[in-house]
Amino acid sequence: MPKLPNPGGNGQSTNDRAHHHLVFLDQFRGAAIILVLFCHSTLNFTGVLNEGLYDPVKFLGQMLVGKISWPVFFEFLFFYPCRHCGWLAVAAFFVISGFCIHLSYSQSAKPDLTAFYVRRFFRIYPPYVLALLLFGFLFPYSQILFSRWSDWVRLLAHVLLVHNLSVNLGAVSASYWTIAVETQLYLLFPVLLILVRRYSFTKALWIVGIIQFSLQATTAASFGLYHIPPFLISASPFFYWFSWSIGAALCDAYLKGQPLLFQKVPPWLWFIAAMATSGFAAHEFCFPFFALATVSLFARILSNNALGEPRSWFGQFLRIAGTYSYSIYLIHHPLLVAVTENYKRLFPGIENQPFLMFGAGLSSALIIFPLGGLCYHFLEKPSIAFGKRWLQRRSQQLSRLTPPEISAAGGIVSG
Repeated sequence: MPKLPNPGGNGQSTNDRAHHHLVFLDQFRGAAIILVLFCHSTLNFTGVLNEGLYDPVKFLGQMLVGKISWPVFFEFLFFYPCRHCGWLAVAAFFVISGFCIHLSYSQSAKPDLTAFYVRRFFRIYPPYVLALLLFGFLFPYSQILFSRWSDWVRLLAHVLLVHNLSVNLGAVSASYWTIAVETQLYLLFPVLLILVRRYSFTKALWIVGIIQFSLQATTAASFGLYHIPPFLISASPFFYWFSWSIGAALCDAYLKGQPLLFQKVPPWLWFIAAMATSGFAAHEFCFPFFALATVSLFARILSNNALGEPRSWFGQFLRIAGTYSYSIYLIHHPLLVAVTENYKRLFPGIENQPFLMFGAGLSSALIIFPLGGLCYHFLEKPSIAFGKRWLQRRSQQLSRLTPPEISAAGGIVSG
C-alpha cells in the first residue's frame, strides 16, 4: 500500500498534501451511507419497540417493572445500535465535510472564496434540486400534494435550503435536512476562518464548541420540560458547528504537518461516551462524541500513513460506495419507503415482524446503489465538470483584465 510521508514532517509540502486524494475518506463515506441505510430500515417499526428505540430510558424503565416482554427486549438490543448508527453516520459525514471543505479551500496557492462557493454550488445544488423536484412532484411515495399554500412554502423552503429550521417545513425526504445544515455550515466557513486568523484553530474550536454545547444543553433541558426539543435550535447549523469544524481543524493540522487533533485519545472512548448519551434527554450530546470518535480515528489513520488504495474487495466496495454516497443519499429514503410499502402490500402483517421489515428495508439497496451510481456518472459528475469549466472561463476573463479593472469588477474574495 503506497504511503505518504508522516504529517509531522519530513519533506512533503502543504500543496502536495492538499492535492493528494485520501482514499480512506471515500471508504468512510461508503461505510456511513451503509449505516444510514441500516438506521432508516428501522424507521418503519411500530408499537413498543419503536417507542423504545426513540426513548430508551423510558423503555428500560418499563422493562425493569415487567411491562416489556423478553422477545421485545431482545429485539431492542439488536436494533438499538442500528437505529443510532444513523447519528454516527451523519456525524462522520459532517467531519468528512469539514475536512474536505478546508482541503478544497486550501488547494489553491491563493485561496479564493468565490471559486470555493462556485465549486460547492455545482457539487451540491443541481443534483439536489433535480432529486427534490423528481421526488416532490412525481414520485408517489414522497410527492407533495400541493393542496394547501403551506405545501408551496415547504417546497420553497427546500429550494432555498432552509427547511431544516422548522419541523413544519419538512417534506419529500427525511434526510434532506442534513443537506440544508451542511450548506449553512459552508456559509459559516468564512466566520470560522476569521476566528482562526484572529486567535488560532484551537481557540476557534473552543468558541464554536461553547456555542454548540450551550445549544445542546438548552435542547436537553427543553426536552426534559416539554418533551419537544425546539427544532429551530436543534436543526440549526450552530448546533453542529463544532462537530463540523473539528474536521476542518484536523485537515489544517494535516496540511501544515502539525500534531493531529485528538490523536492520543482512543476512538472507542469517544464512542462509549456517545452511546452513553444516546438516550433522551441527553441524546443531543451523542452527536459531538460520535464526531470526536471519527476525528480521533482519522488522526490515527493519517499519522500511520495508511492512505493508499484498499486491497480487499470490501475496501474497494466501500470506496466505490463512498464515491457514489451523495447521489445515494439523495435518492435512498424515498426509494426505501417505496420498497417497504410494497412489501407490506404484498405480505400483510409483515409490519409486525421487525426482522422482516428490517430485511425489507435493506433489500432496497439492490435498487438504490445501482441507481446512485448512475446518478453520479450522469448527473453529479457533469454538474461538477460544468462548475470547473465555468471557473476556467472566469479565470481566463480575469487574466485578461488589468488590476484596476479587476478591482472595479469586484475582485476575488480571498481567504
